[in-house]
Amino acid sequence: MDSWTKKPREQASAWQAMGMPPLAAVREGERHYLLLDAAQVDQYSRYLSRWLGIAEQRPLHGRPISHERADATPHLVVLREPSALIDHRGSALTSHCRFYGALAWLVSPLDIDTLAARLQHRLDAELPDEFACINRFFDARVVPHLHACLGAAQREAFFSVARQWWVVSHEHRWQSLSCEFQVDDPYRGPLHLDARQQAHMVDACYPYSVIEHFEQTDPELLDDLLPAQRYSHFSQALQRAAAYGIEGGASAVLYCTLTLTRGRRFDEEGAWPTLLSRVKRGEITLQQALKAQHD
Repeated sequence: MDSWTKKPREQASAWQAMGMPPLAAVREGERHYLLLDAAQVDQYSRYLSRWLGIAEQRPLHGRPISHERADATPHLVVLREPSALIDHRGSALTSHCRFYGALAWLVSPLDIDTLAARLQHRLDAELPDEFACINRFFDARVVPHLHACLGAAQREAFFSVARQWWVVSHEHRWQSLSCEFQVDDPYRGPLHLDARQQAHMVDACYPYSVIEHFEQTDPELLDDLLPAQRYSHFSQALQRAAAYGIEGGASAVLYCTLTLTRGRRFDEEGAWPTLLSRVKRGEITLQQALKAQHD
């Protein structure tokens, strides 16, 4: 889902060029943590052992843990010092981060075991149909959308584990998520999402799946679209597609493909307004509209 670059050295350079987040003043006794999604890091357990910037780590799913599971689970890591991520020591990790959602930066007064336990408690979520699922807040691409959709009381309780919570936004800039630390954890799980919140999360995260589709199947179509522009491009394309009744599946991907090959506002040109009006009325499919455009 929207990788930095293709080469490890360039990936490390991208992190170094971005630098540290613009942290607020850190109080005495507070620690710098990384919340890492190992599934977004190539061979996490192998390369973590080479990283000199780490002081301690804990997998959120408990210990002991196999290497195979370690490479597909979230971890909490204590930085020896803040610069250990973006200087030469950090390249052992950042050169293998495939996606910018691989890590979040937390500042918290909690010790690592207490913080890990509180984060583990937040892994469970429940959807409106009482379907239990994993809360992927450890994916730094997902957590800003979770932060945005929660109610004020939910947000205050959920993010109360830290004084600062930073992620890299889809524009590839550090983004701060508001949080207010509380000594006694007010959060009571699982996290219940209502229908509106569920729909928000599905819509907000769908562009990442579309990006991943093109990276895996037609990466050359992305050549003229900078990585920092891709989320916005596909988010807007999917919204325009939905206005024509095209929501999800192969038709939505086809619409996105057309924005890459014919321009993001192709729907305003030539016969497309008429054809897409017919698509919206259910008279033809987008695939049939494309064929008619070629005939």
